Amino acid sequence: MKEEVVHEIVIKEEAALAFADSREKLLAVLENDHLNMEALSDLEIFELFWATELFPIYSQKSPHTKRAYKQDLDYILRFFVTKTQGVKQLTILNLHEYLKDVHDQYAPRTVKRRNAMLRRFLRFLHVNDYHTRNLSLQVKDQMKPDPLRREIDFDEIEAIALAFRNTVKQKKNRELLQLRNETMGYLLLTTGMRAAELLSLQFNHVHETTSVNYIEFKGKREKWRRIPLSQKSTHLIHRLKKLMKIEGIINPHICFNGRLEGKSISYEALRLIAQTASIQLTSQKHSPHWFRRSFITKLLANGISLYEVMNLSGHESINTTNSYLQQLRKIDLNVLPYE
Repeated sequence: MKEEVVHEIVIKEEAALAFADSREKLLAVLENDHLNMEALSDLEIFELFWATELFPIYSQKSPHTKRAYKQDLDYILRFFVTKTQGVKQLTILNLHEYLKDVHDQYAPRTVKRRNAMLRRFLRFLHVNDYHTRNLSLQVKDQMKPDPLRREIDFDEIEAIALAFRNTVKQKKNRELLQLRNETMGYLLLTTGMRAAELLSLQFNHVHETTSVNYIEFKGKREKWRRIPLSQKSTHLIHRLKKLMKIEGIINPHICFNGRLEGKSISYEALRLIAQTASIQLTSQKHSPHWFRRSFITKLLANGISLYEVMNLSGHESINTTNSYLQQLRKIDLNVLPYE
């Protein structure tokens, strides 16, 4: 997709209307009363959506509505071009990133409108069999959760991370999968990595020196990050790599997928592991991102500077990190450093 529209990522109204007016072009994608979009480029799919769903030839919408719709659809297209692998490969994790980006940049009214446009586009893809799953159900108008909560208990968080190993049900490679899950849980606990960063983490991202062990990788916005590793994290990674070799599993990813060679597990799998582990010890379903928020909270509670926490967490702006600190000042947390 990126090569196709890198120089033009705006929905051209003229092109979309021409698509609607061209009987031959429409007939070419019609099949059994459904639109067969498999042969279309991503940009053509957006233009087809505009021409057949938003503004068919019998549409009587006002210029104001047309302008607002075009702005919303152009924003969605830009997001798909710059931050996803394309319409066909769209993931739930992509949608979560979209929701956060929209929420961070726009007023609630605009957020609601742009989310509605995305839901409409995703339903269009599902109804016409381009996506087997109805991804529009993942786009919800909910407020971003507060980064900190009064009930944070760091002993409980560590217990949940260690309980990741207890979520394995299958018998094949059971010990290996338990070790993989424990390693994932402990990395979430002690590094503050985003879920996408953890899933892309590979063994060759781990570096060891005489003074410190650390992981170095490209995080969000292709920004290089370096995060120190605790002794236990390093030990778990070594054990995992050794056991994978014994079991004959060849995979560069620490969060390896046992069924797909060379791939990591999906975000959905990680989310289910985190939720299952948290339910075992609490009545709540905690997401992987909950560990990141807790990690940042603990660093600030232990007196680490804003600038250092910003670099460790990969925040683009120090204002984001400062929002954690301002919330922290409203509550009283007695915390101890991680071992």
